[in-house]
Amino acid sequence: RAHMHAEWLAQTGVPLKASISEVIEVSNDGDLPLLDTARPQFMISPRLKGELKDRILKMLKSDMNELGVTGWFSEGWTQTVLDQAFERFDAAFDRWRELYKAATQQLINGQRLRLSRDREEQKKGEILEREAIRQRNLLLQENVEREESDFYPYRYLASEGFLPGYNFPALPVRAWVPRGQRGDFIARPRFRAIREFAPHNILYHEGAKWKVSRFQTPPGGLSQRMIKKKICKTCAAFTDVDNDICPVCNTRFDGSNSMVVNLLEMPNVVVKRQERITSNEEERRRWGYELKMAYRFAAANSGHRTITARVGEDIEMQYAPAATILIVNHGWRSMNTEGFIVDMETGDLVKEEDAKNAQSQGERSDVRHVKLAVQDVQNMLRLRLLKKELREDPVFEASLKYALKRGIEKAFQLEESELVVESTGQDQGQAFVFYEASEGGSGVLRRLVEEQDAMARVALEALEILHFDPDTGKNLASDNHRACYECLLSFSNQREAGLLDRVRVVDFLLALRESKVTSMYGTRDRQQQYQWLLTKTDSRSSLEKRFLDVLYQDGHRLPDQAQYGIQEPRCIADFFCEPNVCVFCDGSVHDDPHRAASDRQIRDGLRNQGYRVIAIRYDDEIKEQIREYPEVFGTGHV
Repeated sequence: RAHMHAEWLAQTGVPLKASISEVIEVSNDGDLPLLDTARPQFMISPRLKGELKDRILKMLKSDMNELGVTGWFSEGWTQTVLDQAFERFDAAFDRWRELYKAATQQLINGQRLRLSRDREEQKKGEILEREAIRQRNLLLQENVEREESDFYPYRYLASEGFLPGYNFPALPVRAWVPRGQRGDFIARPRFRAIREFAPHNILYHEGAKWKVSRFQTPPGGLSQRMIKKKICKTCAAFTDVDNDICPVCNTRFDGSNSMVVNLLEMPNVVVKRQERITSNEEERRRWGYELKMAYRFAAANSGHRTITARVGEDIEMQYAPAATILIVNHGWRSMNTEGFIVDMETGDLVKEEDAKNAQSQGERSDVRHVKLAVQDVQNMLRLRLLKKELREDPVFEASLKYALKRGIEKAFQLEESELVVESTGQDQGQAFVFYEASEGGSGVLRRLVEEQDAMARVALEALEILHFDPDTGKNLASDNHRACYECLLSFSNQREAGLLDRVRVVDFLLALRESKVTSMYGTRDRQQQYQWLLTKTDSRSSLEKRFLDVLYQDGHRLPDQAQYGIQEPRCIADFFCEPNVCVFCDGSVHDDPHRAASDRQIRDGLRNQGYRVIAIRYDDEIKEQIREYPEVFGTGHV
C-alpha cells in the first residue's frame, strides 16, 4: 500500500516542500485542515488514475500468483487503495495535528501564566512558552536543519506508514526533551515506548538523565484516547466488550475467565531533567513494569486465513496473518496498585496521596487510574502444547520457549530482534505466541505451518545451540551447566533465568527432530479431510477424484470445501481453498463451445468479485497443473 501511495503522490506531480505548513492550514485554530490551495493539486483525474492502476498492475505481474492467494489482494483492492489515497494522505497528518495542537495549547497556557502576579507562575509560564515555540518550530521545520527533525514531510509520512520507510519506526510514540533554549522530540517504536516512555521511567539522552513527567495532552484532554477491551484469561485473546464468547478458544465468558480493561492508548510524553535518582526509583526500575500481551486474529471477512497444523501428538499451531498484538502496561511490579494515576485534562502524573487529598477536599478534576496500551498488526503464530503435564512444568515450558525461538532464528536466519515470543493464557489455553517484530514481517512463521519438515529443522538447530549433538543427543558441553548466554540466556529473559534448563528439553527436541507438520482442517486431520472430501465430490466426475488423490498422495494442501456454492455470480465450485480460491475440474464436456462461453462468463465474474480461479483440465497432466500453484497447494513431499 505504501508503495502505491508513493506512485499516487508522484502521479499528482506535487512535490512536498520543506515544511508540513505547505500542506496544512496552520493559521486555522480548529482542525488544521489541508490548505484550500493544496487540496485540488492532489486530486488526479479518472484517466490518470486508470493509467496509474494499469502501471501498478504491470509492476506486480510477476507476483500475481503469490498475491492472488492472500485473499485480500485483487484488482478491486488496487482500485480502492487509489480511490482512498487522498483521504489517507490527509489522515496521515493526524498525529502531527495532535502534536501541533498540544504545542499551541501549551503556548496559550504559558502566555496566561506570564500575566500572573505570582513570580513563580511567571517563570513557569516563560518555560512553557519557550518550549512550545521550540516544539512548533520543529513541527514546522523553521530554523531547523532538514536532517535534524522527524517532521520533514517525506520522512514524517514514511514514519506514519503512508510512504515506504523501513528505516523509520512506524507510527512511533514521541517524547519531548526540553534543553534550555532548545529541545527535541525523540521517537521510539510503540512496543519499545510502552516501557521506555512509561510514567516516571528514567531514560538517558545525550549524556543526561530524564524522567517521564507527564503526557502531552491535546485540546479536550486524554479521555478521547481511552479504549475498553475484554481479555480472555484462558487464551489471552482480546475482543470487544459486548462479545460473550472468545473468538479463539470459544470460552464462554464469565467473571472468572475474562476481564474488562480500560486502557489509555499511549500518548506522546514530556520528560524533565533528573539530577539524581532516589532509592524508591531505583527499586521500581529494578522490578520494572508489569507488561502483558493480548492478541486478536484478523476478521473473517478480511481475506486473511488462519492456518492450523499439528506436529505429532504434542504440538498444535495456529498461524494468524495480520493479527493485532496488544501490549498493556499494568504499572510498576513493585507497587500495590495497578496502573498509573493521571489527570486526564492536563496529562499530569498524580501521586496517590495527592489524588486522595484532592478527592477528600472535594476538588473536581478528571483524575483516573489508567493502564497504558499500544497495539500493532503483525504476523503471529500461536503454539500450544497438547499434553497437560508439559504445560504445567514451568522449567520445561520456559526452556522450550526459548529453545524454539533460538532454533527458528537459526533455521531461518533471523536476528534476535526480528522475532518475539511470549507465554500467554492458562490451562487449556496456555500457549507460546510468536510474532514477527520486523517492519513488513519476515514470512517465517507461515513456513512453520506449511512446510512439513519445518519444525524438524528447528529442532535440529535448537539441539546444536543447546550444546547437544543433533544426531545422537550427546551432551557436547564441557560442563553440566543448565543454561548460558550461548544457548538459552539473553538480556531479555533475565527474569526467567532461574527456570531455564537445556537438559530438560533435549528428549522433546530429539523426538521433534523426527516429526512432520500436518495441516488441520477445522477439527479434521489430513486423512479425515481427504475422506470427507471424497464423499462430497460429484459422482459423475472421475477427474475430481483423481485430482484429490494426487493432492493427498503427493502431500499437497487439500481443499477446505467441495461443491462450494457461491451466490454472485451464481455457481458451484468443485473445490474451494480458503480464503478465496475456486477450483474447477474441467472434463471433456467443458470443451463444448456453449459450455466454454458460459464458463468464461462465470469465471470472469468470480475474478471481478475478488476470487481466484484455477481450472484443472482433463487433457493435461494433473501433477504438472498442481505444481503451477505452489502458493495454493504447497510444494508437497514428492
